[in-house]
Amino acid sequence: MVVCTAFAVTALGVEHSSVWGDAGRRGTAESLWGIAGWLAAVVACGAVVRVAIKRWAPNSNEILLGIVGLLMGIGWVFVARIDSLLASEQAVAVLLGLAVIAGTLVAGRHIDWFLSRPGACGLVAALLLAAGSFSGGANVSAGAYEAPRQWLNFGSLLSVQPYGLAKIVVVIAACGLTATAPRWLSDRLVPHRHAAGASAAAVGAWALLIIGGDLASSVIVFAAAWLPLWLDGDDLVGSDIPTVPRSTRARALHWVIATYVVGVGVVATVYDRLSAQIRYWLNPWIDAEGATVVDAAFAIGDGGLSGVGLGLGAPQHLHEPHSDFIFAVIAEELGILGAAALLVAFMLLVGVGAGIAQRARGTHRLVAAAVASVIGLQAFFAIAGVLRLLPHTVGALPFVAYGQLAMIGNCIAVGLLLAISNASNSPRGEPLHVPLGDP
Repeated sequence: MVVCTAFAVTALGVEHSSVWGDAGRRGTAESLWGIAGWLAAVVACGAVVRVAIKRWAPNSNEILLGIVGLLMGIGWVFVARIDSLLASEQAVAVLLGLAVIAGTLVAGRHIDWFLSRPGACGLVAALLLAAGSFSGGANVSAGAYEAPRQWLNFGSLLSVQPYGLAKIVVVIAACGLTATAPRWLSDRLVPHRHAAGASAAAVGAWALLIIGGDLASSVIVFAAAWLPLWLDGDDLVGSDIPTVPRSTRARALHWVIATYVVGVGVVATVYDRLSAQIRYWLNPWIDAEGATVVDAAFAIGDGGLSGVGLGLGAPQHLHEPHSDFIFAVIAEELGILGAAALLVAFMLLVGVGAGIAQRARGTHRLVAAAVASVIGLQAFFAIAGVLRLLPHTVGALPFVAYGQLAMIGNCIAVGLLLAISNASNSPRGEPLHVPLGDP
């Protein structure tokens, strides 16, 4: 109801907008009403996924689907409002994402099969990183001072960015290596059960930074791999290697973070694009190349508290408004209140994921904590970059911004959370598969 109402109000707002002129206003409004069929397909697919969850994950936390469905729907409305030609592509991405959630619920029954093969998952992640390093289609630049993003085009309705899925695969491989490494490595090589998986994810993080030049994705993968080291309890969780006291883990984590920060600083001095991101973050007014963040600040300021209204903004003045700066478009048309509501939705999503991780067992706890961290950190970096709280890097808002493969990767994360939640909440007496790593 919220998404359909937002779409109708947006179409009506475009009809009364003075930005496009009379002819452009009528044409844009007619094009919005003409793509209402895609919205109907998205809503119908969401209902099918709801039935799939009741069938394959009846004990899961269904709040996840409500939050994700709201974010997907609002994101599609704004992408269609910004450029009606992208509405079909984004609708395909949403439909694929919802189908992936249902498919992950089925595959989630065999999640330990994937976790027991970290080498295969690592190979897939390496292939995705390699695919993102070579352009298979148009090279879409993210701005004058940002690293170019490589899009692989498959026909007119599918353009993918491999880095969006690589982050999830790297985290799954790291969690699997965490559970399996103690069985084939000596205690001297693996002093703690997280060391192997977190170290492997750190290698993936450095690859994202050096090969792809993607600072945000690198930090997300690195943090998602090392956060479970801090969040994990002091129980053995069935591991062959005893756990380390929290104070020792805290010291080790501080040293690892310090080393990573120093390494990022060194890389930033070598790569001009990374150093330019920091330079324009500190002072975007030094020349025209920092205008992307400045334009976003003006748009957010124009929105004020309650916004200018759906369909009444001017997203055409922003750079990549359908992806990198879609949060600025939302803040302009819905105001601070609408932007705050979006933040609350992401906070609820990450909070539900953290609750699922707290109730899970064994390696499932690490997977739930890691994928919830990936979603939360993606949203944090995307929004903080637009607000200039952090350097603006290549990063799109999960479930909201335009993009196919990033949508699929995040939907895989949601499907894993639903599958783990279903296993954790299974009633007594019902057969429950013992997670990998449990005795």
